[in-house]
Amino acid sequence: MSGENSCLSQPIAVHGNKPECLTEIFRDEVNLAVWERELPGGSTDFACHFSREAGAFERFVGIEAGEDVGQILPAWAQSLPGAKTWLADVNEMVEMFSCLFEPAAVGVRLHVLPDTMCPRFHTDRVPVRLLVTYTGRGTEWLPENQVTRGKPSAPLPDQAVSATDIQVMPTGAVSLLKGRSWIGNENRGLVHRSPAPGARPRLVLGLDWLD
Repeated sequence: MSGENSCLSQPIAVHGNKPECLTEIFRDEVNLAVWERELPGGSTDFACHFSREAGAFERFVGIEAGEDVGQILPAWAQSLPGAKTWLADVNEMVEMFSCLFEPAAVGVRLHVLPDTMCPRFHTDRVPVRLLVTYTGRGTEWLPENQVTRGKPSAPLPDQAVSATDIQVMPTGAVSLLKGRSWIGNENRGLVHRSPAPGARPRLVLGLDWLD
């Protein structure tokens, strides 16, 4: 995770249909790695059912090695059809994130979002974040050639872009977003935002690196 910004090329995004593509995030020039996949059978039904019943929901837990990810769900949701399949997928995400980055613990955040959580384009003040949208429109992001960046110490300026410039992370895809706290990636974090509200709530999983 080292390197000097002056020596780096323009940040790029990498997409693939195998989980190994996520290791591309360790390349200095990559600030987004996306594993495009089909969701496990049953998890989509659970996601739709849970998000509809919950309406709006947010929970954050810190998970250490061997801990049960089931605590991320309220008790009533754990008996919904497909819950075990969905939790197994979340556990796989936590194990994958832990294997890649070896954090002391993983911060697991779950949102059901009927409204837009982060409508403004921004970068994350983290080294790296994993996102999976299980139902609803995926997170929107900008390729680097469409990004306007200010000074490293200043907030990101408003982005004057057209709808055709905006990219969308596919629903179900596993995305690693490099933030501005990744060493050597200052002022180069992926620029992204939550999409506008759709016909149904979004169910979004986020994993963060805890020391």
